[in-house]
Amino acid sequence: MRILFIHEVNYSNKVIFEMHEFPEMLALRGHEISFFHFPEHPDVPRRSLRTRHERIRGRVYPEAEIELITPPTLGGGAMERYIAPLWNLPSLRREIVHGGYDVIVLYAVPTSGWQTVGLAKKHGIPVIFRALDVSHQIRESPLSGLVRAAEKYVYRNVSLLSGNNPAMVDYCVEISGRTGPSRVNVPPIDLGHFETPVEGIDRAAVGLRAEDRVVLYMGSFFSFSGLDVALRRFSEEFDEHPDLRIVLVGGGELDGALRAIVAELGIEDRVIFTGVVSYTDLPSYLKLADVAINPFVPQLLTHVALPHKILQYMASGIPTVSTSLGGIRGLLGDDSGVIWGAGPEEVAELATRLAYAESAERSAIAERQLASIAATFSKEDSVASLEEAMNTVR
Repeated sequence: MRILFIHEVNYSNKVIFEMHEFPEMLALRGHEISFFHFPEHPDVPRRSLRTRHERIRGRVYPEAEIELITPPTLGGGAMERYIAPLWNLPSLRREIVHGGYDVIVLYAVPTSGWQTVGLAKKHGIPVIFRALDVSHQIRESPLSGLVRAAEKYVYRNVSLLSGNNPAMVDYCVEISGRTGPSRVNVPPIDLGHFETPVEGIDRAAVGLRAEDRVVLYMGSFFSFSGLDVALRRFSEEFDEHPDLRIVLVGGGELDGALRAIVAELGIEDRVIFTGVVSYTDLPSYLKLADVAINPFVPQLLTHVALPHKILQYMASGIPTVSTSLGGIRGLLGDDSGVIWGAGPEEVAELATRLAYAESAERSAIAERQLASIAATFSKEDSVASLEEAMNTVR
């Protein structure tokens, strides 16, 4: 099949998740893959009034090759997001009308989603919307109402709605009144990649001592991540637990605020910011941890999402503590080994307790998690499931 993926984030520097895994795995299965992205916050800003097509190697699977399509850009700054829905429309139209695609897999909503649905319907190209989050709540914006309206339009009018967990699908159907086909397709997890790091990371190189007990968070520092609340709670544990260290792997909108909290509390020697690390190195960083956390603030956005980090923690064999959220807990159940807390503060308390538990207890939890994820997720089954979904709409 000739397949077009469309998202409204930067393929080249976004933290690795299924938007990279699915297209690259499908390319390895012999499909011809193109990816239309939005070049926000590029590593090297550039301006161009032309649409660029380039063949690139996969970020997850370097042996895969896809075509990356970059619409005209003014440098990828924050204000460009507001004009992109119209600025990128001619480029998007040309690709949909003249690209010869058999199916479109859509991740975008406000920037290029509603336009894609309208254009594809007019030209008889089936669209699968891949629902991962609540778009109008990802970032605070005066345009949130319009984004919500775009969500409803997209959910209602695509050929097939594919969610990464049942709670996500239920949300999309409920707010849009969708009557067409919907299904759950779980995301792919490369178990082998996370079980066996390429090489270890020297603890001293990241500021850790051999005796330290390490609690780690990995991923984007969104406002709903709960990291600000969790850090304040961890700071109360430091006097009683002098060897406790917090490692934050990633970055994002809350980065400056988190660093300010650390400075305010005088805990610079207890909290380590690594910045964003490569997908290749990620398993080695995760192996630094005694416990991994997902302290998301419980709200609609987080209750229907499926935090990919939890699955990666589990695949790495790291005992995991998370806020109890409808989507992820509903999918994993209560026998997965994950320890659930009510919110960021309780996650911090439970993670500290677990970091100081006997190693045998943590090992038993890790084994339960590995068994659970192996039974529910596999990259082969996941990509085959999405491939089958595409065949149903052709």
